[in-house]
Amino acid sequence: MLELIAELVPQAIGMAASPLPLIAVLPIILSPNGRGRSIAFAAGRVLAVLATVLAVAALSDAATQGSGGTRLGAAIRLLLGVAFVVLALSKFRSRPKSEAEQKTPGWMQALDGMKPAKALRTGFLVTAINPKELIFGIAAGVVIGSSSLPPGMVSAAVLIYTGIATITVVGPVVAYIIIGTPVRRVLEPVRTWLDRYYNVIIAAVLAIIGAVMIGKGVAGL
Repeated sequence: MLELIAELVPQAIGMAASPLPLIAVLPIILSPNGRGRSIAFAAGRVLAVLATVLAVAALSDAATQGSGGTRLGAAIRLLLGVAFVVLALSKFRSRPKSEAEQKTPGWMQALDGMKPAKALRTGFLVTAINPKELIFGIAAGVVIGSSSLPPGMVSAAVLIYTGIATITVVGPVVAYIIIGTPVRRVLEPVRTWLDRYYNVIIAAVLAIIGAVMIGKGVAGL
């Protein structure tokens, strides 16, 4: 189980490092009566992370069943590993050279006035249809789907992965509920730093994941 968790941690860190959900949840937290909306947004993100990884894991498990399944799983890991290394290079090259190049989506201007139901949907969609985060969910799902551990251990690993992947959204929401608005002084510099260095962070994480998956894939062929 520890080996499975260790393989999932880079994917979870890559998911957690995405600045978009944190940037989105801040105006919700700091808006009037933002507690309900922020909880709904965080719940939507947790559901999206779980849904993505479980769906991919089920497909990966089905694809690797039967004769030749182990080699197929290894081949999938190898191909994903190569793709991740290529993406890492692309991310690093496309990193913003100045603050002027950073862009915040216009739809975020309406976040502080949305109802909890819409916040739940937004939290889900920000994760589920974001290609930058889907790559990590897909990688984690492949790792989980190809695991031969008992269901109980796999479930525990999935929960640990989800906890790490969503900590940058769930953590601020919990902190806001407990502490209140003073968390803004802590969260704003973190948000700015993540937004500035996101491509570099993700490039490093993708390169690590790619190298691990290539190694696992070659070993399994």
